[in-house]
Amino acid sequence: AVVSTQSTGDAEDEVRGGPLPGGNNPETTGYSGNRMMEQAQAVLPFTPSVEISEEVKEKEITIPNKNVGQVFGRKAAIINEIRSTSNCKVIVEKDSEVTGEERKINLTGKPQDIHLAEYLIAAVQKMPKDASFKLGLL
Repeated sequence: AVVSTQSTGDAEDEVRGGPLPGGNNPETTGYSGNRMMEQAQAVLPFTPSVEISEEVKEKEITIPNKNVGQVFGRKAAIINEIRSTSNCKVIVEKDSEVTGEERKINLTGKPQDIHLAEYLIAAVQKMPKDASFKLGLL
């Protein structure tokens, strides 16, 4: 869910659109009250997407297999929060489909939503292992 403290315009465009005034401060980026974004910004600075479009696109990223559990979180709490926050369809390659040390993740959505999902996935990998509890997801 997107929470915006800004009073003008479309909240989603302001949050995921071009560069926002206020840099990485959750109070000024429109993510005030979103624990995942606040925790993510504590470990990795957020840069808003420069590509803004209504066109749905797909992007494949990879993460190390060893980080899959952390990205999923306990009872899939983290991955579900990433889906909700980014408004992206996030599909993680199944164990049976994995070859090598990397796991594919397919992201589907608007370019700015894909950018946000990719950022959250990267940030979660830098968070402590107990991120699900700190985020209040469990």
